[in-house]
Amino acid sequence: MPADIPAPARRLSGGRPSDGQLSDGRLSGRRFGGGRWERRYRRVVDEAFRRVPFYRDQWVAAGRALDRPEPTASADLAGQLHRLCPFARPFDPSEEPSPWIGDARLLRDALALAGAPRRVPVLEVRAAVLDRRTLGRFPWSLPRYGVLLAPDAKVVDAGRRRSLNAEALRLAARAGRAVLVGDRAAVEAVLPDLDGVEVVTVPRVTAGEAAGAAEAVLAHDPYLGYFAANDPGCGGLHLLWRHFHARAAGRAPALTALRRTRPALVDVVPHGAEGLTPDLCPRHGTPVLVPGHTLIVDTTH
Repeated sequence: MPADIPAPARRLSGGRPSDGQLSDGRLSGRRFGGGRWERRYRRVVDEAFRRVPFYRDQWVAAGRALDRPEPTASADLAGQLHRLCPFARPFDPSEEPSPWIGDARLLRDALALAGAPRRVPVLEVRAAVLDRRTLGRFPWSLPRYGVLLAPDAKVVDAGRRRSLNAEALRLAARAGRAVLVGDRAAVEAVLPDLDGVEVVTVPRVTAGEAAGAAEAVLAHDPYLGYFAANDPGCGGLHLLWRHFHARAAGRAPALTALRRTRPALVDVVPHGAEGLTPDLCPRHGTPVLVPGHTLIVDTTH
């Protein structure tokens, strides 16, 4: 093919080991201690009961002090943002963007677990634009980041959508490669816009869809954000355990955000996680979500 004619976008199934797929050492549990994990969870629970209206109200409803919050379905968090922020730091929509936008580190770390290339630009298909240029800590950090608006995004017309997508498409074109994240249908819809770019697609799915998936996928919830990823090496749905705690709550896992305080997300049951429960990966010794098992945590560390 002549050099001046771009090749069509090529879809690859996740990252290659040489491009950043986590080795057993990176996934291993040598830095995971069940005891430390549980103690960190207890600190988050205690702070939520002391400082966050949503969880203090559970004490009032129960008529007694609770040891831990009642599990809350993710969908029940709709309209609760003000009550999920601490008394001392209430949410003010006139002064700050919505905290539901999420932390860039969740997407970065989930992609690393899924084996995606680590220094390649990441394009995320979303319903709205986002003023974010990198998934790293600093403005110059890698990977670079851009948003592609989904075809059903609410814009004036298709021309406006193309204009808003142009910067992210240029980012991918300059690099010649990109990691594309989004719902399966949205990813399929925007792939034609990436002609000439080598594309690694990483679908965004529910936890139930991610468990046992043969390909690299990211487990996502509208309120928790990205919280787990399917590792192509062992096939396990690995929890982002540095960011989340998990415990069994009936027929689904309840997750707690360990690094976020606004909003405080404690014992939240992700959408689509029914039938899953936490366990430890037999290969790596770190938390995974699996069908119908019970987590046994070593609390001596």
